[in-house]
Amino acid sequence: MDTEGNPLPGVTVLLKGTQTGTSTDTHGKFRFPATKTGKSVLVFSFIGMKPVEKDVTPGKKIIVTMADEVEDLEEVIITGIYSRDKNSYTGSASTYSAKELKMVGAQNIIQSLKTLDPAMLVVESKQWGSDPNRMPKIEIRGKTSVVGLQTEFENDPNQPLFILDGVETTLETIINLNMDRVASVTILKDAASTAIYGSKAANGVIVVETKAPESGQLRLSYSGNYGISFADLSDYNLMNASEKLEYELLAGRYSPLEGYDGFVDKLQKMQDYYTRLKEVLRGVDTYWLNEPLRTVFNHSHNLYIDGGDQAMRYGLGISYNNRDGVMKKSDRDGLGVNIDLIYRRKGLLFSNKASVDLSNSEREPVAFSQFSRANPYYRKKQENGVIPMYLERKTGLYGEDMLNPLYVWNIENTNTSKDLALRDNFTMEWTTFDALRLRARLGISKSISKTEAFKSPNHTDFLQTEKLKKGSFSFNQNESFSYNGDLNIIFGKIFKNIHQVNFVGGWSFSESRSESSGYSVVGFNDDFHKNPAYSTGFRENQKPTYSNDRRRSTSFFMNLNYSYDNRYLMDFNLRADGTSVFGSNKLFSTTWAVGLAWNVHNEEFIKKLGWINNLKIRGSIGNPGNENFDAYISQKTYVYNVELQNMFGASALIQKYGNKDLEWQRTVDKNIGVDLSILNNRIRVTFDYYFKDTDPLLVSIGMPPSAAATSLYTNMGRQISRGWTGTLNYVFLRKKDLSCSINMNARANHSEYRDIGDKLDYLNKIGSSTVLNRYYEGGSPDDLWAVPSLGIDPATGRELFLKKNGTQTFLYSASDEVIVGSSVPDVEGIVGMSFYYKRLSASFSFRYQLGGETMASALYDKVENITQDNIGRNQDKRALYDRWKKPGDKSKFKAIDNYASTPMSSRFVVTENTFSGESISIGYDMDAAWLRVAGIQGMNFRVYMNDIFRISSFKEERGLDYPFARSLSFSLGVRF
Repeated sequence: MDTEGNPLPGVTVLLKGTQTGTSTDTHGKFRFPATKTGKSVLVFSFIGMKPVEKDVTPGKKIIVTMADEVEDLEEVIITGIYSRDKNSYTGSASTYSAKELKMVGAQNIIQSLKTLDPAMLVVESKQWGSDPNRMPKIEIRGKTSVVGLQTEFENDPNQPLFILDGVETTLETIINLNMDRVASVTILKDAASTAIYGSKAANGVIVVETKAPESGQLRLSYSGNYGISFADLSDYNLMNASEKLEYELLAGRYSPLEGYDGFVDKLQKMQDYYTRLKEVLRGVDTYWLNEPLRTVFNHSHNLYIDGGDQAMRYGLGISYNNRDGVMKKSDRDGLGVNIDLIYRRKGLLFSNKASVDLSNSEREPVAFSQFSRANPYYRKKQENGVIPMYLERKTGLYGEDMLNPLYVWNIENTNTSKDLALRDNFTMEWTTFDALRLRARLGISKSISKTEAFKSPNHTDFLQTEKLKKGSFSFNQNESFSYNGDLNIIFGKIFKNIHQVNFVGGWSFSESRSESSGYSVVGFNDDFHKNPAYSTGFRENQKPTYSNDRRRSTSFFMNLNYSYDNRYLMDFNLRADGTSVFGSNKLFSTTWAVGLAWNVHNEEFIKKLGWINNLKIRGSIGNPGNENFDAYISQKTYVYNVELQNMFGASALIQKYGNKDLEWQRTVDKNIGVDLSILNNRIRVTFDYYFKDTDPLLVSIGMPPSAAATSLYTNMGRQISRGWTGTLNYVFLRKKDLSCSINMNARANHSEYRDIGDKLDYLNKIGSSTVLNRYYEGGSPDDLWAVPSLGIDPATGRELFLKKNGTQTFLYSASDEVIVGSSVPDVEGIVGMSFYYKRLSASFSFRYQLGGETMASALYDKVENITQDNIGRNQDKRALYDRWKKPGDKSKFKAIDNYASTPMSSRFVVTENTFSGESISIGYDMDAAWLRVAGIQGMNFRVYMNDIFRISSFKEERGLDYPFARSLSFSLGVRF
């Protein structure tokens, strides 16, 4: 039975030292034939439980209690290459069980980790919100690379490395992985823990282990997640119909021009005004935001069959995941099959995990911003029910034709993707004797992705296009193949009961290849014949595209861990990496790491105190690297100039300059941390301070026009990041069947550039009018730069600026830019509470953010910068109520009739403090007698509320092109 007295079916019972055995029945009972020697020792084993040895005497009944092994999961660090007892580990790492992940949510691994671990940051996208077809941006302990490089590379160079069952994988694979297949997730954070991955680990490592089949009789388990999601529009502050018309009148939209033309213009404008006023008086107040939205029901299912004995275990799983977005016509569905096999004979172990995953996705045809911009005094449809192309045609010298977003939404436009992924991970392990193991592992993956996009010839994008070129169809296909493997020797032994030595050495190799091709054609007669064969040809000056990407790497590595009397600990890592990514003169690089720790709680003078359960002081230093860059970044590439050919053929032009001396990007990572548990583990504290120095940085520098290529990649400058993370858990109530605790985690981070001089000024010029980030010596990638604003002059309604010399002026000059804030909060994290009563459990997690500035895009785009051309679009209410109207007004915003372009000044940079309900869940584990009568061994369910509310110190639009979502869900697990 388990620790709660429930029978355990399928437990393997073996006579110690032999292969003779049996297994328990559905009621947890068993019979074992007596041996000739009489008294014997039986070994009880069950996956997920601690093994038990029991002395037995023939004819006497015994009761065996087995404890849940999951409780010890936090005491083991799984790196993907080896596992290590946390007591002897010197690195900064956190391991989370499947139970902990699902206490927070059932969406995906990443969403749960961002709540559980303060080092994990999922950057919120104000533009794309909850779009199911967008991958999140993830950081562990800040950035190590220049931010701007993400726009040039397919992968984010600040993204961590992902390991699935010991093999490298992608963020998309982790996002799509059904959570019910996950056994544990480990986050490796500092140099001592990540150094085993060498030049790929500067951004941290996330290691995911899937569940293995259990031995015993054939079992069936089902888990399902069901939920509803709906759009969060609480941050929108748009005008209604009467407010919008009043704003237009005050803003001078209906003021006539000068002279005779002005008389004619006045007549037309007054006619427009009274036409719209008549609609408002009739009660027309169209709410456009709900048109593309829906409340969706999402569901995922996982069915797993497993069984076997000590020699052979097997498992077959089928999963389905349906994720519809809160915008209509946006969804992502996935179907997966996985087969797990484990064979053990004497000292040999063979393990194979194979999976096939299919996914389909569709993207919405119109951005949500097109609906939020539509004027409320327009009708959606004509009186006969027809959806018009135009809401209104342009009548004056200014303005624009007002297109109906519903028209484009309802015509035949499609954007779909289909993906197929095959993965196989094979492991062979030989235990020569108790202290030495040899292991070989090989992972192979193949993926095919196809995307098709059709745009109707009736689309408004083709209004000015000749008939034979209306409509478009584009097709893109990407095929990738990769393999990676390693050969390891693993040694672990304790000498004289005080000297513990662990050693891991090995060789790894990998190669990845990808081919991308695509084309785009135009000219279609109607919406129904989408076949590209029916097009009139390629786009003008365009042709099919093709690219080939290949990279190889190999590494030799070792890890040595030593523990003296489980008090003084040491880790040493050394790794030599070779890759094709960097310069041909810099093919190999060496990374290293050293970790030291002191288990103070094992000192006699601490043991005597009696109230300290655990106290570890640890520190590490190392120089992991980063390979997350384009495969050909160091090589000179050419492109054929097929437009200009002569008798000798086509000429070749330089597309990108190479750099044979391009060095590896490495980060010196220093960490010091403390782990503390006191008062019988009622209070647990973890604190880490880190310092990361990336030197040299890999950056793109501008090239003169005469050089043909626009940029060259080189090594230059440094980026320093420093910060801290901390967690606190306090069990304030603990009784036999009742436990209540509060928890809190926090983080802070700051980064800055060093030794870059003025080499990146060209990036500053490119983004001077569109973004507030700059690349300056001593500046931070998170700093916001703008000209200081003194506010709006009450006498004139004009903005007053502060120059660097301290004088005031009405004239804006970018040379007066200074740091006006940082996009990184002063501190942010989670506060929460956990509750357990018998089989009932509840978890509450709330996110807080204190400090940190943001660019208020709604103020910049929908309160000011409203020109005569776009005044016909809906705007923020503050454009009506908070703009300057007459001399003497004390206002935050310029004159309401001022159409001049407004530069980005500090007036639009605001400090934002937030508090949000990230996760609330309540669950129950059932073990009623009637379940076992029905053949059910266990059942559990849990109710979730995710992102259910958000309170902010500032009103700002979020989810501009795709809204954020709130969700309510329910999970069910059944074991047969």
